[in-house]
Amino acid sequence: MVQDANRFGERISQLRHSKSMTQEKLGLLLNVSAQAVSKWEKGDSLPDISLLTELANVFDCTTDYLLGRGSHLQAMLPQIRMELRKTTQEEQINFLGEVIAATSHHAQTPASHPSLTQIQLGPTGLGLWAKDRLVCIATSRFLNEATDAMHESVEFPMNVLPADMITVLYELLVNNENLQPDFTPVEESILRSRLPSDMNFDKVIVDCIELGFVDRVRGGYRLNVKGDLATRLFSIVHRVVSKPSSVSFDYSLK
Repeated sequence: MVQDANRFGERISQLRHSKSMTQEKLGLLLNVSAQAVSKWEKGDSLPDISLLTELANVFDCTTDYLLGRGSHLQAMLPQIRMELRKTTQEEQINFLGEVIAATSHHAQTPASHPSLTQIQLGPTGLGLWAKDRLVCIATSRFLNEATDAMHESVEFPMNVLPADMITVLYELLVNNENLQPDFTPVEESILRSRLPSDMNFDKVIVDCIELGFVDRVRGGYRLNVKGDLATRLFSIVHRVVSKPSSVSFDYSLK
C-alpha cells in the first residue's frame, strides 16, 4: 500500500509541476488543503476515490494513468477516435503535432520558431508537423517505396523543381543507406556517371547549391538537412500523384 501511495504521489507531483501549479493552487481546485496535497505527494496518504476524476480533469489525463495502470496504445485508439471527432481541424492538427514531437528522440533543426515545427527523420520513418499548416506522417516502408517510385519514373508529375534538379537530388538521396541522413558525399565523377549524358551538370549542380539543398565538399557533393528532407517529401508527393491507388486516405475526422 505504501509503495503504491509513493508511486501515486510521484505521479501527482510530476503532473502538478508540468502544469506549473503550486500545491496551494491544486488544493484550491480540489477543495482540499495544501497540506493534503503534500501528504499525497510524499506517499503518506491517498486522496479520496471521489477526487480521482477531478484530478484527471485538472491534469488532462486518465484515471488509469493516475493509478499507474498500464494501457496499450492500441487499446486507446477507439477513445482517441471518438474524442477527435469532437474537435476542430486545428485541434486535430495540434494533437497530431504533439504526437510527432513525443516520438522524436533527437534534437531537431528549428524552423522560424521551434514551437511551430517538429521534424522526425530516422529509422522509424518521417514525421513533419507545421502548426496550422501541415501534418505528414510516413513510415519507413512507405518512404522507401516512394523513393523507388521516383526511380521508376524520374519525370516529376508536378512543376515543383526542374526535372534535372530532382534527378540530381534523388541520386544524392539514394547514397544514404537508411532514413537517418549521414550526408556521405558522392564523388563528382561517380555522380556524373549516374546522370543523363545530355544534362548540363555544372548548371544544375550550381542551382542545387544556390537553392540550399546541396553542399560542395572535399570529395564531391552531398545533400544537407534541407535537401534530404525536401527530396523525401518530393518522393512522397510523387508517389501520391503518380500512384494514387497505392495510397489510402481517411477523411472520417474531417
